[in-house]
Amino acid sequence: MPYAVLILAAGQASRMGRCKALLPLTEDAGDHALSRLARLWSGARVRLAVTGFHADAVEAACARLGWACVRNPQPERGMFSSVRTGLAEVARIAATSDMDGVFLHPVDVPLVRSLTVACLNGAAADFPGTALIPTFAGTEGHPVFLPVGLLPSILAADGEGGLRAVQSRLPLRHVPVADALMLRDMDTPDDYAALRALAAGTDILSVAEAGELLRLRGVPERGLRHARAVGSVARALALALGRARRGASAPDAVCCHVAGLLHDVCKGEDEHEAAGERLLRGYGLERLAAIVGAHRDMAPVPPEKLTERELVFLADKYCRGGDWVSIAQRFADKLECYAGDRAACVAIEGRRERALRMEAALAEALRPLADMGEAAVPADIARRALADGVAVGEDGRHAAAE
Repeated sequence: MPYAVLILAAGQASRMGRCKALLPLTEDAGDHALSRLARLWSGARVRLAVTGFHADAVEAACARLGWACVRNPQPERGMFSSVRTGLAEVARIAATSDMDGVFLHPVDVPLVRSLTVACLNGAAADFPGTALIPTFAGTEGHPVFLPVGLLPSILAADGEGGLRAVQSRLPLRHVPVADALMLRDMDTPDDYAALRALAAGTDILSVAEAGELLRLRGVPERGLRHARAVGSVARALALALGRARRGASAPDAVCCHVAGLLHDVCKGEDEHEAAGERLLRGYGLERLAAIVGAHRDMAPVPPEKLTERELVFLADKYCRGGDWVSIAQRFADKLECYAGDRAACVAIEGRRERALRMEAALAEALRPLADMGEAAVPADIARRALADGVAVGEDGRHAAAE
């Protein structure tokens, strides 16, 4: 779909006290709000920023990023004046080029994920002529999509009540997405500090976001029970391995938890693990995609090479539905189910052998825990994780102190 993007970057940022567009989100000074959005929207046909206050600095940064700018002559009149300035330029360009619509994206909402863009693009194709607003768990966020055909009526509006009031008079549809970061803006220094804490981890969904994705995919309760079990076991194995390694090369427990939750996100489709990998890769979630795509079977690795990928693989093998099962028993059940199919049994036996060798590698990696008086047997750690049933917060950490 050919589309334009309009980044709204004309504000004074009086509460922040600094130009929000150029606030660094990590230790890299070049990784700021404007550059994040430039990467997010690199596929847009028309890339345009509206400037006003701080225009010289913002326009210089846009030039470095290859973005065009249009300046709001009266930014003190508020955001709708910037919307009108930008949309007038988009309408002028659309009159002589093929364009379906425009995304409006405030520069102070910089952590929006590719999955939100993908979902909005899909909805725009399914519901032509309709304005779109993404939602997370029912709460509206950004960016907004406006079809080109609606621009004349928006430009003719008096702006009373701002863009929200104008949108209420348009054909409008909400698009649920599993991206809570599209709700997060940075109006104040505290908001900015919170976003900086999140900026390095946008390639991994939170537990709450993973749960929302499973809901949107229509995963039934039976599947959710298994997903929660695998997520809990994968997290427990990651924490144990991190302690055994004394923090060196510790696996990411939140990544393990979320990948475990999502490992069967496409269950029911042909080659569901590959389908899940494609889905997550299409959403820009590369780390999760690689883990989900490998969870059914993989070659064993030595103890020092164990990563999140192998831990989720093992966690899946320890969970039958939502209950613990030994690897030997899990594959014995499979062999009984396919007893009449020799080719299938040979394949199952091969997967069993690889899983048992992976379990042995993890047992070896966990041996230092025994010296610390902790459980060091992977199967026991998995069984305890399922028995504990400890509540987990949306950031993936146990509610109780560890």
